[in-house]
Amino acid sequence: MTNKWSKISLLLLAILLVATACGKGNEGASDPGKDSAEKQITLTFWHHYSTASPEEKTLTGVLIPKFEAENRGIKVKPVAIPWDDLHKKLQIGGSGGDLPDVARLDIIWVPEFQKRGLLQPLDERFSDFNEIAEGLLEGPLSTAKVGEHYYGLPLNTNTKVLFWNKDMLGQSGIDKAPETAEEFFTALGKIKAKYDKSWGYGEPALQGWNILPWIWSNGGDILSPDFTTADGYLNSEATIDIVTKLRAAYASGQLAGFKPGDVPVTEGHAGGSYAMMAEGPWAVAQFQSQFGDFAFEMAPFPEGSAGSVQVLGGEDLGIFSEDKQEEAWKFVKFMVSEAAQVEMGKIGQIPVNLDAMENPEIKAVDYYAPFLEQLKTAKARPPIESWPQIDGVLSDTMSSIFMTDKDIKSELDAAVTKIDGLLQIN
Repeated sequence: MTNKWSKISLLLLAILLVATACGKGNEGASDPGKDSAEKQITLTFWHHYSTASPEEKTLTGVLIPKFEAENRGIKVKPVAIPWDDLHKKLQIGGSGGDLPDVARLDIIWVPEFQKRGLLQPLDERFSDFNEIAEGLLEGPLSTAKVGEHYYGLPLNTNTKVLFWNKDMLGQSGIDKAPETAEEFFTALGKIKAKYDKSWGYGEPALQGWNILPWIWSNGGDILSPDFTTADGYLNSEATIDIVTKLRAAYASGQLAGFKPGDVPVTEGHAGGSYAMMAEGPWAVAQFQSQFGDFAFEMAPFPEGSAGSVQVLGGEDLGIFSEDKQEEAWKFVKFMVSEAAQVEMGKIGQIPVNLDAMENPEIKAVDYYAPFLEQLKTAKARPPIESWPQIDGVLSDTMSSIFMTDKDIKSELDAAVTKIDGLLQIN
């Protein structure tokens, strides 16, 4: 009897052990899900796409969901911040430690944040950097290089072309857009003779973005190739020559747009105040949305002795993250991939991905063609930390030259002294 109950006890014990093991097995089955949730990585992405803009809608409604579907375990939290506020927030965050994992940066910010040690050197961190970089436009890619290393990848690019009013030029006896600087200045005089209350050309500011194309195309520059001095460049004969011609055009009432109270340039071009202007693809969108009846024309920027050289604009993607670098790199690579670039390209962001530029959907955007051609010779502003301050000196100097009859070389010499001082500080 005792032996019988012993056997029963052993059987019950075995059943209990199996049940316990099964219970542990079920408990273990829930752990992977829990561990998976704990391993979920969230990337913060600060950008300056306007809220509810087509770009922001495509980012949040198309691109991020696609990236997350292709990269299980990585979530992206986009944060929209206005351009100037984003710059300040990154500056403050760099001091306080509150920074995003990835950010969309104006190309002129990269040297500043690189010098502060906030951006990751991508070509040193990631073994496939060169493979990715080879598939991108060389000009935009150069904007992310500081010294010997790359601290970002280009996200989108832009430049400016010459917009011209075919009717105004035709009425002035000009049957095509001016192809050279000489033809341009001759056209200004003819337009003024026909349209006394209008201007041949509108320029909204006198900063580097506006003035450098004229200087570069005329064979001048603002800094030496190694960015160590402005002497012999900003005050060179080539620079003096083109600035003299531009000031004479302004003094003759042939050029306007940069003074407070002047007719806004893009609106003024559509309204007949300015026969010509140099602007980017955003002007096309503005014409189409606000001035549907205006028949605008586009042409290459007028050639000088050095060719037709416009300024390169755009944004780069930079990685700030210290502990999520691999995940951040995956997101950056996705954003510069053909698929993502095509999606953004369809709504007005000129791609930097070479395959995307050849994509039929991008080629179908008819107004891209002049900009893509101009990009072949576009040039980036100096990739140095002190550029914002140098740009301020340039703008102030040009304002003084245009608004007064001061000696141009003397004004440029004074600017050289200030700029060289800034270069020494940095």
